[in-house]
Amino acid sequence: MTSEPKVAIVGAGPVGGILGAYLARAGHYVVLCDIQKPHLDAIKDRGLSITGASEMTAQCGRVACGVSELSNFPAVDTIIVATKASVLPRLIPDIAKLARPGMRFISCQNGLDTEEFLAEAFGSDNVLRIVVNYAGSQMGDANIYMAFFTPPNYIGALTVEGEPLARQLAGMMSQAGLDTHFTPDIKRYEWEKVILNAGLSAMCALTRKPMKDMMDFEQTEFLSEELMREGIEVAQASGVMLDEGFFDHAVQYLKKAGYHRTSMHQDILRKLPTEIDWLNGRIVERGHALGLKTPYNYTITALIKGLEMKSGAPEEH
Repeated sequence: MTSEPKVAIVGAGPVGGILGAYLARAGHYVVLCDIQKPHLDAIKDRGLSITGASEMTAQCGRVACGVSELSNFPAVDTIIVATKASVLPRLIPDIAKLARPGMRFISCQNGLDTEEFLAEAFGSDNVLRIVVNYAGSQMGDANIYMAFFTPPNYIGALTVEGEPLARQLAGMMSQAGLDTHFTPDIKRYEWEKVILNAGLSAMCALTRKPMKDMMDFEQTEFLSEELMREGIEVAQASGVMLDEGFFDHAVQYLKKAGYHRTSMHQDILRKLPTEIDWLNGRIVERGHALGLKTPYNYTITALIKGLEMKSGAPEEH
């Protein structure tokens, strides 16, 4: 029997915080790592509270303010990256300083190919991917609102060498209350999540409206559907086999999401870099390589990039 992994979760926002809270409440070894010191101090002092779709307060006494502080926890053998995909290029060199033989690395992020990015640094045998089907928002220090959970989550490995750990983690997460399935076809679920995110995330960021508003308005619902149709076409042309009824499922999934503000919407409000390159931008990139036109995704990507760019106009006085 393989010993239970001792986990550090890099990124204690909604995705990583919810995962960490469930695992810690179930008694697993968890270190929460983030650069938000007040958030971590509050978690250490009074626990991490989850409200909304789940109600709990989990005691998470092990915290690290920044990746470098993970060196204070030498027992850690599994690092789950739950940050925004946009920070991966600058995060990996810091994680590499802690890497040692036998350590495993897991992407638990939005976007296409984040696990491939980790594999370039740490080797495919040592990398796994988690696709979560929950979402939330950080509501101040040590408090995360869980907007919804549509189980199950999925976890898979890049090579057969990582499959035992993937199965073990699926069991740990499920036992902790986050129903999670092992899959040998994680790329399929990764594409499904990317298509769902591409359908609404950027549009909500551009309009500053929650998901339900966009799906209740005829014109924006139509745009969401066309964004997803393009994603499905590119996925299938890439050799990814999606269920025949996936499109209808995707539309209904988004219609049930409620008044949740997407992560990209929150990034724009906070003037943070978005994950557009890993979502709609990846669909455009893959489509171009395959000779497929993706005008809806190209347009939405260009608009987000235009929103992010620094204006050359003189400041108004």
